[in-house]
Amino acid sequence: MKAQHFYSLTLFYLSNLHQKALILMAIWNANGFNSAWVRSIFNKKLSSIIIAGFTTLTVLMLAFLIMFSNIATSDAQVNTATQPVEVDLFVDGLNLLRPEAFLETSLKSGEKTDLIIDNKPSGLMTIKSVKQLPITINVTQPDGSVKELPDPSAKFETDIFITLTGKAQIKNTGAVIGESLLKIGSPAKIEGFDYDINATVADLRVKQ
Repeated sequence: MKAQHFYSLTLFYLSNLHQKALILMAIWNANGFNSAWVRSIFNKKLSSIIIAGFTTLTVLMLAFLIMFSNIATSDAQVNTATQPVEVDLFVDGLNLLRPEAFLETSLKSGEKTDLIIDNKPSGLMTIKSVKQLPITINVTQPDGSVKELPDPSAKFETDIFITLTGKAQIKNTGAVIGESLLKIGSPAKIEGFDYDINATVADLRVKQ
């Protein structure tokens, strides 16, 4: 509405300017002035003024449209309802020299971590829990039974199960965190002060 009002005022101003120029030329013509010469001068000046006016008007209208569009988009994002969610991530075969120390210091419960889904930053999430999973193999025993034992070849490999909490927009297509659509099986990444870990979304729960 403001842009339309500004447009109307500009047209009114330019129309009045043209009318005043025509009246002034009529007065000069009545007093013996060379009206053709005056008209050519005024037409050149008036054309320049009209072109400048319409150029300025176009630029201002584009600026108004961009500004109002950004405001509307921001308001829509702010006003979109979100719901609390829990996201389970599975980290497979992370190479760690001191896994216990890392889990106690870097991935502590209650800490914040940056979640990235499909290479798109999705915002901060809260670490709810972290669990180190055993890496085992099946070993046949002398009596013929099979026993699950730690895998000696995975000395520096660590499997981790991480649960994150945060808020997401629940749409018909699924849960959206930040600008990323989150689904089970989606590749994900978490980043912090001293880690950059690839993971896979193993589960997603929407809390009521």
